[in-house]
Amino acid sequence: MRNGRRQSTSTRNFVLAAVVLATACSSGGKQTPDGGGGAGAGGSVGGAGGSVGGMGGSTGGIDGGPIILQTCVPPAAIDQPAAKLSQTGCMDPADVKRMAASVIPYEVNSPLWSDGADKQRGMALPNMTQIHVKNCATTPAECPQGDADDGKWVLPVGTVMVKSFLFDGKFVETRLFVHFSATTWVGYTYQWDEAQTDATIVADERVVDAFNTGSKTVMWHIPSRMDCMTCHTDAAGSSLGPSTAQMNRVVSGMNQIDRIKAMNKFEAGAPAMPYKTALANPTGTAGTLDQRARAYLGANCGFCHRPDDPNFGSIDLRADTPLKDTYVCGASPERGNQGVPTSLLLTPGMPSQSLMVLRMMAPADDAAGKHGRMPNIASYVVDDAAVKLISDWITSISSCPQ
Repeated sequence: MRNGRRQSTSTRNFVLAAVVLATACSSGGKQTPDGGGGAGAGGSVGGAGGSVGGMGGSTGGIDGGPIILQTCVPPAAIDQPAAKLSQTGCMDPADVKRMAASVIPYEVNSPLWSDGADKQRGMALPNMTQIHVKNCATTPAECPQGDADDGKWVLPVGTVMVKSFLFDGKFVETRLFVHFSATTWVGYTYQWDEAQTDATIVADERVVDAFNTGSKTVMWHIPSRMDCMTCHTDAAGSSLGPSTAQMNRVVSGMNQIDRIKAMNKFEAGAPAMPYKTALANPTGTAGTLDQRARAYLGANCGFCHRPDDPNFGSIDLRADTPLKDTYVCGASPERGNQGVPTSLLLTPGMPSQSLMVLRMMAPADDAAGKHGRMPNIASYVVDDAAVKLISDWITSISSCPQ
């Protein structure tokens, strides 16, 4: 993993920092309900940098708007996160339900299933750092597991990822995923009150929240910090969403990769043009059945089920891996058969004999490892639309490719 560029200590940045502190901050663009940014969100890099846990610097609007101070930075100590979400600097001081002006909102093409919750996503990048984008063609050494990792975004130290979960327009949880060092990421989660006034840090344990949305009660499961790292693995690159195939989409009239490029937030020449083909929306109508199914599996399963994961490395469900190289078609189960002795991981034409579907439908509980549900943690509600999608896809497969 490559760190961002060294922060400048020039006189120019010292003076600029003083200007920033005297300048009122304003949001660059309106956020859409699922976290998209308006056309004005962004800008060129500028301002005084800061160490992790300190002042993060600033960004300026791409439309020539005011310089925006980066307030969303890691806590000063890894074990001392802010007690309230409003104290993190990642939310707007005037409206804690909105991300801070310096947090870049974004959307993904194939979202991770989270028990039917809506999401708002954002990333806060520290000053004078840039995103590295893996290019397997020009630098094959950084893709030891093949071209399926092409276009993965490597985020600089000091990055804070922000994700909020909503039901019926009400916030139930906000997670911060923080890049403390080249080898350390930490997840913090904040539980919202029903009055929507603020969210409080959750201790390092799982919590079940009976949350009143105003129209129904949702049994929401908040993961422990260890749960966060179970999915956000080193092999998967820690941050799971940002990649060129996931981010290649138009939001509020502008490709959001172009928007981030206009902020000078990528290393030179990245991402390579033309951009990698966008992942299909699993619930949409564009793309083939195969493209939609593989996009779902890639986003929801491929970060664990990949060849270099020590726990799940026997199969490879990354979106770009050819079916014959996934090692699921015609393969015998290694961890139980869900009560169907004749089942295989994927039985061509027969979803009812395919563990990929059976495990998506299995009930989940809190006894980790005691059930056959996939994903094993973080989801407790069956994704019925995804079950149908993967079932239709398996039905369409007449035989295993050779």
